Amino acid sequence: MRLRLIVVGRGAPELAAYEARFTKRLDGFQLVELPEGRARQTAQRQQEEERHIRQQLNGQPYILFDERGSQLGSTGWADFFARQAGSATLSFVIGGADGVNASVRDGASHCWSLSPLTLPHQLARALAIEQFYRALSINQGHPYHRP
Repeated sequence: MRLRLIVVGRGAPELAAYEARFTKRLDGFQLVELPEGRARQTAQRQQEEERHIRQQLNGQPYILFDERGSQLGSTGWADFFARQAGSATLSFVIGGADGVNASVRDGASHCWSLSPLTLPHQLARALAIEQFYRALSINQGHPYHRP
C-alpha cells in the first residue's frame, strides 16, 4: 500500500526532524506540498487551493482531514489500512489555514478528524504522518504502538 499526503502550505521547520523520523520508515510514502491561496477573501483562497488539490488528485478518491470528520483511534486506522488492497494508493488531504471549501469536503470518500481541537495545519500534518507509521506498525506487529 502506498500513502500520499497532500497538504496546502509548507511544514513548520521546527517539526521537520520529527516528520523525517517517520517518513524515512514509510515505504512508498509521498508528501505533496501545495501553495497557499493568495486571494484576500477566504472563499477565494479556498477556491485557489481547491484547484491545486484537484489537480493532484486527478479524480482519485481521497480522505480529508477535517475537524468535523469521524474520529478513529490508532487501531481504527490500522483496521482501515488492513482492508485496503496491497497495491492501493491512499490519498489524504490537509487543507490550508482556512480549511477547505464544501466542494472538497463533499467530494471526499471519507472525512476523518485528528482531534476535536482545531489544529494548525502544520501540526495536523506531523500528527498524520506519525499515525500513518503507527497504524502500519500495528498491522506488522511491531512494538512501536503500546496500547
